[in-house]
Amino acid sequence: MFVVLGVATTHLRACDVPEVRQDLLRWADENVVRGLRGSGAVQVRGFTDPFLMQSAVRGAAEQFFVNDQMTWLARTTGEGLPVCAFDADDLPEPIGFLVWSEDPSAHTATLGRPRAVLWCRAGMTLRVLVLDDAGPYRRTLEELGRRAHPTWIKEVAATLAGDLALAFGATIPLNTETSWDEVKRAWTLDRHGRPEPDRWNQGTDRVDHINEDQLRVIRTLLGTLLLIRQPADARRGLWQAEEVQPTSAARKRLRRAGAERPDAPVRYITLRQSIRPAAEDDRGAQDTAARVYRHQWFVRPHRRTYPDQDDPTGFSRKWVGPYLVTPAGCETAPILGRERVVSVLRR
Repeated sequence: MFVVLGVATTHLRACDVPEVRQDLLRWADENVVRGLRGSGAVQVRGFTDPFLMQSAVRGAAEQFFVNDQMTWLARTTGEGLPVCAFDADDLPEPIGFLVWSEDPSAHTATLGRPRAVLWCRAGMTLRVLVLDDAGPYRRTLEELGRRAHPTWIKEVAATLAGDLALAFGATIPLNTETSWDEVKRAWTLDRHGRPEPDRWNQGTDRVDHINEDQLRVIRTLLGTLLLIRQPADARRGLWQAEEVQPTSAARKRLRRAGAERPDAPVRYITLRQSIRPAAEDDRGAQDTAARVYRHQWFVRPHRRTYPDQDDPTGFSRKWVGPYLVTPAGCETAPILGRERVVSVLRR
């Protein structure tokens, strides 16, 4: 994961996911060509073979979009999990592509903004590719211009795939428990088991911050998959899913781009709601009238993007929370806390 300036995210929508995936597939195809020509294919941990990455992107027929509240709940869930324990049964599909509408990690350093994840089961391991919002990278390249190291510019530019940018990869064992420290330690070693060099002289502290943020994303991914695997019936479900189709214009663009399924739907995952929220609700509970909440929940501290008052075209990131989200009519509803969620999810 590269260090970039703190700027606004692109705020992708559920109907944008198919096009985002198609852009990633186009990039993966080009990456295979670069490898065959010997001009240097981009490699990340877990996807050092460009053909594997291409196959995973092409095979990710199941597409997910997780809204803000569900992302916060998944983050809270992931932070409470004592060990890294991805089970094969926890995967909604062997290969999947998922976009979070909010940051899956509460950053402690100024990093790229994680926004999407591609997973692929290979035997009894899970290959994970995390992708950032490409906006900060493009803006950083424009602002730095020729002042940046040319090798750095070339490497960053090679990771840009439409609205996304390759961030980092991971190989995680399935059906076994691994300590989070051991998962993080894997990022300090190269593929030969030797200490990873600090190529850009970021310093030990900054590198540790990067590893911690990457670990938070993996925690949130596990929390997200566990939540998706929970019952979704009206009586017990924490969440509900609906299918969102690409817009007609997006379907035309996908056909022109050669997409195999231009009308493939996206599963929109959201917290369940009990009644329609009040119009003046500005504490995070407002959502479409069709969704039904049955509980209250805590939003942990996180950073949110706001328009910059001094610069109408700019944005700033500010810490908000923690606070309790109480949808209208749910003042006496159960509160979802970390331990309750974890105990239910792990059965």
